[in-house]
Amino acid sequence: MNKRLKVAFLVALLMGSTYFFGSICGQFGHTYELMLSPSWDLLYLFLWFLLALYLVMVTAGLVAALVQPVWIALTAFAASGLVMLAGWRLTMVSAIVVAVYVLAAFSYFWSVSRELANRIKFSAESLRVGQATLIIALIIAACGSLYLGCAAHIEREGFSMPEYYEGIIMKQVEKQIEARAPAEERERMVSEFREEFPDAVEEFIDDTLNPYEKFIPLGIAVGPFMSLVTITRLLAWLPILVLRLVFSLLTALHLTEVVSETRQVQRLVIK
Repeated sequence: MNKRLKVAFLVALLMGSTYFFGSICGQFGHTYELMLSPSWDLLYLFLWFLLALYLVMVTAGLVAALVQPVWIALTAFAASGLVMLAGWRLTMVSAIVVAVYVLAAFSYFWSVSRELANRIKFSAESLRVGQATLIIALIIAACGSLYLGCAAHIEREGFSMPEYYEGIIMKQVEKQIEARAPAEERERMVSEFREEFPDAVEEFIDDTLNPYEKFIPLGIAVGPFMSLVTITRLLAWLPILVLRLVFSLLTALHLTEVVSETRQVQRLVIK
């Protein structure tokens, strides 16, 4: 296969993975109620996000390690930011978030390039350098989309306690009433509580939470951000493992090869 076609193929893989990641970010912007009500659907979304994130990490590693000259690799990373926006949606905030990703991708590329230049023998471990920064940028993109979606929802409809949590609170209070109230009064007190509870919740939100309503989207986005940072740190070995397998496969298919280079180095010695 022609070298240019190989480079184009690697760049296309990066574009495809960033478009997929952008589409997942777009889904994060429509998960306000889902984030406040734990469910299998929420877990399913997080699994898709992790898949999209690690696809970007693997394809970014391939481009950083194999694509030359430098300007082609940098152009590919810049273009991947535009493709991510195409999969997501174009707003001022999303453009800023994607710009952060592009800067992180540039930093990752230069870190990997320096590490590879300083190594005597090629190793996939070189691609671990700068990996954390790029992962954080991708997580910020998803949580930024979540923040925008929550802010738009609350501005449009106002904040309300999710039915999931209302149901939990009601059940706990009803259990306390049934345990402490006299048997003859129990049914009446539970019935009165059920009638008064929605008004009490609404009053609590109006008096306590509404003054801080603009900070609620930030609080909702921070939770997934911290969780994803922790999970990705625990799985930091995964993209390196996949890259090792991919490099071995590419070599076995004679699409890549290991070459030896001689270099002149300068050292200070006693004359």
